[in-house]
Amino acid sequence: MRITREKLIQLAEQEIHRRVTAGDPILSGYLIGSTALAEPLLGGAADIDLVLIHAQAPPRPAEIVPLSPDVHLDITHHTAEFYNEPTQLRVDPWWGPALSEPVFLFDPQHFFERAQAGARGQFHRPDHALARAQAFLTQARRDQARLEDASNWPQGYLRAALEGANAAACLAGPPAAGRRLTLALERNTTALGSPEVYSAFLRLLNAEAMTTWQLPEVLSSWGHAMDAAAARSGQDGWFQPVRRRYHLAGFQALVEAGHPQAILWPLLETWDQAIRSLPQDASHAVYRSAWEGLLAQMSLLPTASGLRLDELEAFLDHVELILEKWAHDNGA
Repeated sequence: MRITREKLIQLAEQEIHRRVTAGDPILSGYLIGSTALAEPLLGGAADIDLVLIHAQAPPRPAEIVPLSPDVHLDITHHTAEFYNEPTQLRVDPWWGPALSEPVFLFDPQHFFERAQAGARGQFHRPDHALARAQAFLTQARRDQARLEDASNWPQGYLRAALEGANAAACLAGPPAAGRRLTLALERNTTALGSPEVYSAFLRLLNAEAMTTWQLPEVLSSWGHAMDAAAARSGQDGWFQPVRRRYHLAGFQALVEAGHPQAILWPLLETWDQAIRSLPQDASHAVYRSAWEGLLAQMSLLPTASGLRLDELEAFLDHVELILEKWAHDNGA
């Protein structure tokens, strides 16, 4: 199958048609993410971020549906109630931007059209943009506060770093997410006139330590952890083989394009999720050992929390100053 954006949209439409024909009470369906933004392919693999709105409560909030070894649907399920206050959705740091430029696929009763119009209205007004940025910063502060508990490392630290960076980056474009998130952070913070946010984000992750990596070995260890998580979660889980292929293809493409640091945050985040899904027993010790060895190399273990927390605090303080200046300059 030759993968194009048009083909991915067609596959999403076919999935909606299949479900509606089977009796699923779907009110609306729309696309967000990389396919909606016209940049779905990376390394020959793609996901299709499909949102389905249901008249009744769906059986699960999200699911992964493989379509081929290189393509899968990443489906988010919403109830109609989620859209009751569209003017509140427009200041949500994730759903506001998602609803500003979706791709309509299925909306026979115009339910989503009405909700999207309310969410999109005055989306770019400075006070609304600032509200989304402040929401990111607030969440980063919350994750920072939880880092006194060692069990939140490195997950909470990684998220606080990204949320802090997104607080600034979202003032110049959609928030950074997915496989290209590091590239998006660089692009948006440069456009904002604050490229130091991107540089500081990389320092928080200790990206310079990647120069000592044997990358094939690192990716092999990551892959083993993902495989173990897939074996445990089964075919319905987030760790399906199609997800492993999706991320690995992206990592390889970014490295080949001369952007090795761009893989760091997604690599650490997905690896952390895989390790957290495995039981704390001897049969999985080899996966934890490889993971903890990498974290030690990156100085991202809880034992390094003193230095890391100081750096994170300074980073978030700087981002807060950027937001204050932007608000002043833009009358927000």
